[in-house]
Amino acid sequence: MPRKRPVRHATRSLFGLLPRRRPRRASDEDLVERIASVLRLGGRSALSLTIGGLMMVFIGLLVVNFIGQVMQSARLEARRAELEAEVAQIRAENAAIEGGVAFTESDVYVERVAREQLGYAREGDIVILPRVVAPLEPAPEAPPPPELPPPPEPTPNWQLWWHAIFPAEL
Repeated sequence: MPRKRPVRHATRSLFGLLPRRRPRRASDEDLVERIASVLRLGGRSALSLTIGGLMMVFIGLLVVNFIGQVMQSARLEARRAELEAEVAQIRAENAAIEGGVAFTESDVYVERVAREQLGYAREGDIVILPRVVAPLEPAPEAPPPPELPPPPEPTPNWQLWWHAIFPAEL
C-alpha cells in the first residue's frame, strides 16, 4: 500500500518553512526553555518582532516628517501674506507715481511751470511787477532788560533732608 503524502499548508510552502512535526514529550529542561522563549518573544517570532519594530520606526519618521511639513507650510503661508501686503503697497505707490507722471506730461502742468517758475505770460495777459521799497529808518533797538539780582544759592540736598527728618520746631 502506498504511503500517504502529508498535506503541506500553502503559507508554509510560500515562506519555505518546514512542515510541522508532532510535538514530542517535553522534558523539564525543554519546558523551562520553552517558557523562557515565550516570555522573551511574547509568542512571536524574531522576524515578526523585527518587522514590527522597523514599522514603528518608519511610522515615527513619517510623523516627524509630517510635523515638519506642517510647520514649513505655516511659515510659507505667513511669508506669502507678507509678500501680498508688500505687493499691494508697491501697486499703490506705482499708481501714485503714474498719476504724477500723467500730470507732469499734461498741458496744465507745463503752463503752471511756465507762469510760476519761469515768469512767462500768455498773450493778452497784463504783467504786474510789484516794487519792493527798502525801509527808510532802521527800527529802534529795544532797551536792554533791567538787571535782576542774582538768585540765592540753592540749599544742599543733605540739609533739605536733615530739616525734613529733624524739624527745628520741636
